[in-house]
Amino acid sequence: TSGKHTPFTKTSNRGAHLSMTSMETLLATSFEKKFSDFVGDVEITKIKNSVFEKYDMTLLSSIKDFEKFQLITGQVMGGGGTPMIKKTLESICSLESKSEHVVEIKDESIKNAILASFEDDVKKQILDIAFDYPLTIWEIASRTNIEPGIISENISYLISHGLLATNDLQDSEHNKKYCSVIDNFSVKTEGDEFHMYVTINEITNSDPLKIIASPYKTIINNN
Repeated sequence: TSGKHTPFTKTSNRGAHLSMTSMETLLATSFEKKFSDFVGDVEITKIKNSVFEKYDMTLLSSIKDFEKFQLITGQVMGGGGTPMIKKTLESICSLESKSEHVVEIKDESIKNAILASFEDDVKKQILDIAFDYPLTIWEIASRTNIEPGIISENISYLISHGLLATNDLQDSEHNKKYCSVIDNFSVKTEGDEFHMYVTINEITNSDPLKIIASPYKTIINNN
């Protein structure tokens, strides 16, 4: 059997408000784990140390700020850096439509986090509320009838799984604002195969997209 289910579809003009690291945020945790499968421990340690020394960042934080991660990886691994980054990205996702910002998610942990979040009433409500404009935790809580502690706990889950991105904007008390990463997603089943496609806002100029897009598109589509 085959079919398509679209549990979450919206349109928005929020591009000017959204942090430009949405794609990196969604992929970062899985990327860090997969990258270690392709790169040796010695190189990983050198990259971690260099990222910390130069930027005072963890490896995960640098992946969310992908240009910094690429720079350090290139310095540590030379010409072998970009192929390993590309190989890691290809194991996690592939580009479906550059113009429509659609990416197929291959990584099971990301798929499961997306499905779990949109099947959970509290998490889905948070993602819906933070869709149009970035908001602080307290602003999100004030738009629900849910206790702030529960909101905070669920926001922590969404952040850790890359579904909420922190925004450069802050309120007058310097509290961070958050916004939903995914514009919409669809699920397609073909026999035993399960495919998930997500639309990520403002990924056109993201560094990971530059790697998984042309000239590597033919390679990706043949996998």
